[in-house]
Amino acid sequence: MEIIETNLQFKAMNTRKATNRIILHHAEASNCTAEDIHRWHLNNGWSGAGYQFLVRKDGKIYRLRPEDKVGAHAGGNNSDSIGICFEGKYQEETMPETQIKAGQELVAYLKQKYNISKVQRHSDVCSTSCPGKNFPFDEI
Repeated sequence: MEIIETNLQFKAMNTRKATNRIILHHAEASNCTAEDIHRWHLNNGWSGAGYQFLVRKDGKIYRLRPEDKVGAHAGGNNSDSIGICFEGKYQEETMPETQIKAGQELVAYLKQKYNISKVQRHSDVCSTSCPGKNFPFDEI
């Protein structure tokens, strides 16, 4: 598994003190880049991209927010979690197999690295439809 480093410039962020879970999201965009997400989140007034990782439909994995920093992806649940965003609109679309496999690899890697057992959907912790009814949560 390769994680592609980005050169995104962030505003000040706090360092995460604990990593107990992974929260999965979709971008609610059929086609988007790491730079798109970073720009959208800066426009929200955030420090930059709120997720630590982006998994694109082609299976490429990008590092967004530095892995050790508190995310901005699931209100009230960021202090002990890593956020992974999947490119796509999974209320409408279905996820390509290449993206599913990349997501599986990334989640397995992070679970092992941080000794995490809990993986959640954004909708498990916040009132939202994210990551969408077609998101293959059980496979990932």
